[in-house]
Amino acid sequence: MFLPVRRVCGVWIALLLLGLTPLSATAAFPAQKFPKCCVWRVINSEAPFYLVGSIHALSKKDYPLPAPYELALKDSTRLVFEFDPSRHAEFERKFEAAAKYPPGQDIRSKIDPSLLAWLRQNIWSLKVDPRRGSREQVAGFNSELRYKPWWIAQHLAAPASYSKGSASHGLDNYFVERAKIAGKEIAGLESVDEHVAVLGGLSDRDGEFMLRDALTQPKGDGKEFSRMYKAWRRGDTTGLWEGDARLRSQAPRIAARFVEDRNVKWVPRIEAELKTGKPTAIVAGALHFSGPLSVISLLQKRGYEIEQL
Repeated sequence: MFLPVRRVCGVWIALLLLGLTPLSATAAFPAQKFPKCCVWRVINSEAPFYLVGSIHALSKKDYPLPAPYELALKDSTRLVFEFDPSRHAEFERKFEAAAKYPPGQDIRSKIDPSLLAWLRQNIWSLKVDPRRGSREQVAGFNSELRYKPWWIAQHLAAPASYSKGSASHGLDNYFVERAKIAGKEIAGLESVDEHVAVLGGLSDRDGEFMLRDALTQPKGDGKEFSRMYKAWRRGDTTGLWEGDARLRSQAPRIAARFVEDRNVKWVPRIEAELKTGKPTAIVAGALHFSGPLSVISLLQKRGYEIEQL
């Protein structure tokens, strides 16, 4: 893994609300009106059908979750995530492969020479020394030349993004574990290859943008994540969408690739799930339920009545 000289955060804040990453007691359901959450219910479906906006880094203090999340979990016999979590090992293997250039290629000819020089001076990686068992040693950046810019950016930015939460406590993991315990069906909106391609298919130019973006963010900039987290807690899709405005302005192609393009592909698949008549919850990053081309608005255009809980 890469070891940066400082922790930064950039476009990876948004990825916490998407799902590009992949247990607690059931909460009681109060009689009073539900608080507003990133949970929606399709009113005119044959069976209970929920849309759940997740965030992929939470802390133990976020549990128990507000009642609507538990209601969606309780009412559903089938949970559909961004990709099938039972194929996580396959995803990790393919994602790692997608992060590297093929033999004979490396990052030296893919990014600006000045950026490469900076990386060589400031970035190290942790290596396991086989002669010392599992002990780690620091290696120079030249040992990691085969990694693509977006992968380096992820390992630079992710630690700061997750500073107030942990992927192990993320909503997705919670839903997956609860579904497995209850013996519920689990599936994915995307194939493993499609999910890998969201980042793995980035061009070198877009990957370099993400790397520069990560490196140029203010040190210790946890305010952006805090704003997005609070918006998620309030079920404030306007706040979530506004929080992603900088990426849409500076790199609209990347922003669309992460969110809107996938929404358009997902909606026919979600409609197919609706037509099965099975009680179902769709669980995806909260940004997919925000903005003018959200999953919510696209389903409404197809005649589905949706209420936010």
